[in-house]
Amino acid sequence: MKKELKLYNVMFPVWLLILVPAVWLVVLPANFIIDSLVILLTMKIIGVVGKGKMYRRSILKVWIFGFLSDIIGALFLLGALYINDGIRGDDLRYIIPAVIIAAIFIFIFNYFISFKRYDKGTRFKMALSLALLTAPYTFLIPLDWIY
Repeated sequence: MKKELKLYNVMFPVWLLILVPAVWLVVLPANFIIDSLVILLTMKIIGVVGKGKMYRRSILKVWIFGFLSDIIGALFLLGALYINDGIRGDDLRYIIPAVIIAAIFIFIFNYFISFKRYDKGTRFKMALSLALLTAPYTFLIPLDWIY
């Protein structure tokens, strides 16, 4: 007898984005706004000169790499789902590493690509700020809280 694959409440918003494509209309601009706020706030705190130019040069890369990093974290969760014949949304053994993996990729992409033309200190602070403040903490929200 074959075991059934059970998907409990693994993560949000990845499954919601697949099930309800119109959610993209909210998620895309919301992530852009959040990324913008984090970039602008971090630049202000660390005293970046030429904030407007830096923002314009980096925001699209930051935004795209943020989504890519979230997808990488979601793929880790998807792998855990299939390997374990389903995981529960409260199974933090898989969810917390997925958030950390996404944050690491946010840092790497932004440090080595989005802010590559800036000095190492600025690159590090900007990438770290984005990794810590924009990691997909929504993975921790169980779907049964939404439905």
